[in-house]
Amino acid sequence: MKIKSKKLIFTLLKTILAALLLVLQVYPIFYVILSSMKNTADFRQLPSYALPSSINFENYIRVFTTSSMPTYFKNSIIITVGVLIPLLLASFMAGFALSKIKFKNNSKILNYFMLGLMLPFQVALIPLFTIFSKTAMLNTYPAVILPQIAFSLSYSIQLFYSFSKFLPDDIMEAAIIDGCSPFQTFVKIVFPMSTNSILTVATMQGVFTWNDFICAYTFTRSTDMKTVTLGLNDFVGFMGTTDWGATFAAITVTVLPTFAFYFFTNKFMLGGLTAGAVKG
Repeated sequence: MKIKSKKLIFTLLKTILAALLLVLQVYPIFYVILSSMKNTADFRQLPSYALPSSINFENYIRVFTTSSMPTYFKNSIIITVGVLIPLLLASFMAGFALSKIKFKNNSKILNYFMLGLMLPFQVALIPLFTIFSKTAMLNTYPAVILPQIAFSLSYSIQLFYSFSKFLPDDIMEAAIIDGCSPFQTFVKIVFPMSTNSILTVATMQGVFTWNDFICAYTFTRSTDMKTVTLGLNDFVGFMGTTDWGATFAAITVTVLPTFAFYFFTNKFMLGGLTAGAVKG
């Protein structure tokens, strides 16, 4: 009986802890969504945790009609896609080659790429700003895209290197024996087998790029080049007055793409993260 009581208490404690963690994770999301539906009177008269007096979408309409948020979304999409495509191609091929192709100084080249993990992005801001300023690249898409590719490359290569280590060599050798060239083997065999790992890296780096603030803030100047993270500042008015309803609505529409992307790819992401945990 004592053992059963201890198990019951332990299970109950785990359930309570899990419920508390769930509330801590979910409450901020509900708070932002509910606040985005409040009017100015609600923010002045009701406690911050109170429900809105009425459900309305005026704040969302104002975000898309009185601000440049559609332009900011366009810029963020262009930058995110512009970062992910070359980043995934370069890091996937590099990680696979370093993992499966044996050549001289293989480990030294891998270590060289890993040195990038030791360099914080912030220390390169001033040199990059100087270079982009002298080459007339400030306030352009490449000025925001190229640094993010460069500083995400080391981490992405490391992930793909780890994933590629557990790809079965026998399948690739069989494909080569059957007449496939190395490139055909890579495209027809390796790429389909690495879908989970590709989506894992794409999800992680895509969220980082979408939420980037410091790179876009440093290398852009005009409103036409702002991203969604910079655009949130548009709702702060004179002397620091803030349109909280529109701000929360803008935050909601800003984070929705990342939530939707993760929702549709989380199954593949979990599969990619656990790939290689048990070697068959």
